[in-house]
Amino acid sequence: MQNPSVVAPGRAPVAALAALALSVFALCSAEFALVGLLLDVSRDLRVSVADAGQLLSAYAVTVAVGGPAVTALTTRVGPKRLALGLLAVFAAANVLGALAPSFPLLLAARTLGALTHSTFAAICVVMAVRLSPPGRRASAIAWVSGGLGLATVLGGPIGTANGQQWGWRATFWCVTGAAVVGFLAVLALVPGSVTRETGVSARGEAGALKRPGVLCALTVTAVSQAGWFLLYAFVAPLLREASGFGPAATTVLLFLFGLGGFAGNAAGGRLADRGLRGTLIAMLTLLAAALALTGAVAHVRPAVPVALVLIGFASGALVPPLQAWVLGAAGGGSALAVAANTSAFNLGNAAGSWGGSRLLDAGVDIGALGWAGAAVVAGAAVVTAVALRRRAGAAGGRVEAEVPR
Repeated sequence: MQNPSVVAPGRAPVAALAALALSVFALCSAEFALVGLLLDVSRDLRVSVADAGQLLSAYAVTVAVGGPAVTALTTRVGPKRLALGLLAVFAAANVLGALAPSFPLLLAARTLGALTHSTFAAICVVMAVRLSPPGRRASAIAWVSGGLGLATVLGGPIGTANGQQWGWRATFWCVTGAAVVGFLAVLALVPGSVTRETGVSARGEAGALKRPGVLCALTVTAVSQAGWFLLYAFVAPLLREASGFGPAATTVLLFLFGLGGFAGNAAGGRLADRGLRGTLIAMLTLLAAALALTGAVAHVRPAVPVALVLIGFASGALVPPLQAWVLGAAGGGSALAVAANTSAFNLGNAAGSWGGSRLLDAGVDIGALGWAGAAVVAGAAVVTAVALRRRAGAAGGRVEAEVPR
């Protein structure tokens, strides 16, 4: 008997995918919403700016470390029920953040919200794949990661604008409202019949993480992310100091970078549906080339925006095929594998920013971070080409983004 969550071939459940994307946007915006408000928080709660920065770093660490643990503990919960429960917890965490009278309580509220992040994103990916017809599943993943892309582009600016206008607590109330809207959208538009793979257990999902293909995909995610984040973590100083852009122009360029990532995400999903291996190698190559271009033209003002948009496009285009690769390698229904890949993205961010800071401390010119990042991403491209060629040979042909049900 056909699974009731399977849609007719060629039909995309647009309303359901849009609801998932909206919810991911609401949840992921919380990660970026306080970026421009740390000074306000530090003044109001009487802590240093460095201490206030823990609201960002602790969030990222919690996502990376706590996410897979929460996912493993919730393997027996139905996808829609789990998504709604996580959204409810997330909304409650932001209410606590808005009302927090002290910094420790605010940090605790942020940590509670962060615990929902990875598992929610993972279960949304699994639901999107289960709802989509064969041949369109990387595009379905792109819907979900598109919500993250929008959060990257809009979450920080919107959160900063709201906080500057009405105080930083208003940002938490806005995120809470967005979570409630996402909750209602998922409740109304996502079919309750969507299911996980039958017989899923925490032990089984953990076992999938030991597969060589999954480990390889996770490694490529972390390394490629570290490569471009090695530069991006310091892109504002690069634009200001090396390229000579002013504050307003820097803000515009960062917005263009985000738009490039959003466009790349949509393109990456479509391309991965046609060929996973070709898309991954092509986008890794483009990303390495764009990083190298940035290193070469860091002091040439007219060329820098082009390189920056290319980095955004290529890095965004990698998200859907990387998620499709790890999900397919895990057997098609492992939310834990997707959560682990989310952790790999966050660990890559941390490794890249740490590596970039060490190079700068050693006296390396800030423009040279582009060359260093290009070398790291090029290494990831070589590993990908070798690994997927072997997989294609074992499968007797082409490697697809197809994810078994």
